[in-house]
Parts: sequence; structure tokens; C-alpha cells
Amino acid sequence: MAKKFKIKAKVKKGTVKVKAMFRSLMADKEEAEKKGIKPEYIKRIVATVNKKTVFEADMSGFMSENPLLKFSFTGAKKGDKLVFTTTDNNGKTQTGSKKIK
Repeated sequence: MAKKFKIKAKVKKGTVKVKAMFRSLMADKEEAEKKGIKPEYIKRIVATVNKKTVFEADMSGFMSENPLLKFSFTGAKKGDKLVFTTTDNNGKTQTGSKKIK
């Protein structure tokens, strides 16, 4: 499961540009067997601002370790809180947030 989030969100001309990195091994069953660990990967990522979903993705263990996401959206302003929620393959959830600059 993601242990730490690194989030950058900046608004420019009405568009919020986001970069987010999630720390996770992203080890599917095959890779976990090679490393001698339990399978662990982020299965779902959802980003919300003011209780509105601005980004969501379903993932698998085939993503690279510590995935980096970049996306942009409109409808938010400086000072709003961007909240990420991740769910791993074991059903554990974790949240992280950052104010938009």
C-alpha cells in the first residue's frame, strides 16, 4: 500500500495542473514470488476537490514501482483541497491531501 504521497497542484489561468507520486512496490503475483514478498499494488486511485471527483483510475500490478501521475482539470481555485484516496489489492485504503497553490 502507498506509504506516502507526494502531491503538487498549481492553478494557472483557471486550470489546475497536478503531479502526484504514490509510494508502492506495485508487485503483482509474479514479481512478488521473485522477490519473496506478498503481492502488493495500488488497485484504485481517486482524486476529489470539494467532494467532486476530478480523476479516477483502476490499476494493476503491471504499473511501475512508485507510480507518477500527471493530469489537469478545471473548476477549482487556489486554496481548495485536493484529496487522493488509494485502495490496494488487499482492500486497504489511504488518503493524502494538498492545498492547491
